[in-house]
Amino acid sequence: MIEQTNEKRRLMKLLYVFSNPWVGIIGSVASIVGVLLAVYFYFLSVRSPELVYYVNPARAVVVTQGTASRLSVLFDGRQISQDVTASQVAIWNRGREPIRQAAILKPIIIQTYPKAPILEATIRKKSREVVNLQMEQTRLSEGEVSLKWNILEKGDGAVVQLVYAGGPGVQIRCDGVIEGQSSVKELVFKDTSWLAFENWWKRNQVYFGVGLAILLAVGLILVWINRSELGFPKFKLTIVTLALVLFIGFIIYVSFQSIIPAPPFGFE
Repeated sequence: MIEQTNEKRRLMKLLYVFSNPWVGIIGSVASIVGVLLAVYFYFLSVRSPELVYYVNPARAVVVTQGTASRLSVLFDGRQISQDVTASQVAIWNRGREPIRQAAILKPIIIQTYPKAPILEATIRKKSREVVNLQMEQTRLSEGEVSLKWNILEKGDGAVVQLVYAGGPGVQIRCDGVIEGQSSVKELVFKDTSWLAFENWWKRNQVYFGVGLAILLAVGLILVWINRSELGFPKFKLTIVTLALVLFIGFIIYVSFQSIIPAPPFGFE
C-alpha cells in the first residue's frame, strides 16, 4: 500500500513538472530549432555544382564619341566610331560539387547584348592558378568569348575584363550548360535603398533580420501556449500569426536582397 502511494506521488510530481508552461515552451523551441538544424544539415550535405556569374555594375567609359578628344581607337586597322567601355565579369563555382572540363556540356560563353564587338578580353584575377582557366578569343568581333578550365572547386573562378565597342548600357550575359545545371546563374544586386529603415541597419542587416525573426517566432510560440490565460480569441491570434509571418518573410527577403554579390576572391 505504501509503495503504491509513493509511486502515485512520483507520478503526480512527474505530471506536475510536464504540466509546467516552461516545459512546453522549451519543448516547442527545441522542436523548431531541431527542424531548422535538420533542414540546414540537409542542404549542407547536398553536393551539387552551381556556376554563377556577376557583372560588376561599375563600368569605365574609356572613350566617348562626340566629345572633343585627341584619343582614337583602332580595331583590326579600322577606327572605332562608337563609345568604348570596360566591364568586369566574375564567374565562379558556388556549389559543393567540383566542375571539371568534362562536365561542360555546352561551351561557357560570355557575350555582349546587343552584339557589340569585344576589342580586348583579359583575365584580371584567378582564384588559384591550378584551375588553369583559359579564354577562347576567336569570336571577339561577334561579341563572344568562351571559357574553359581544368577544374573549378567551391569558390574557384576568375574575373574577366571586357573592353567593347559600346556604351555602359550594353548588357553582359553568360551562357552555357554543365552537368547537373541547365544554365549559368546570374547574380543580381537589387538596391533597396528606398526603404527608410535601411539607413540605420545597413551594415548588419542580415543578422538583424534573422535575429528579429527568431525573437518574433519565440514570442508567437509563447502567445500560442498561453492564449487561454491571455484571453486571445483563436481567430484574432490567427490574424496576428499571419501578419507576423508576412513581416518576418519581408524582413528576411529585404535582408538577403540587399547583399551585394561578389566572388570570394574579389574583383581586381
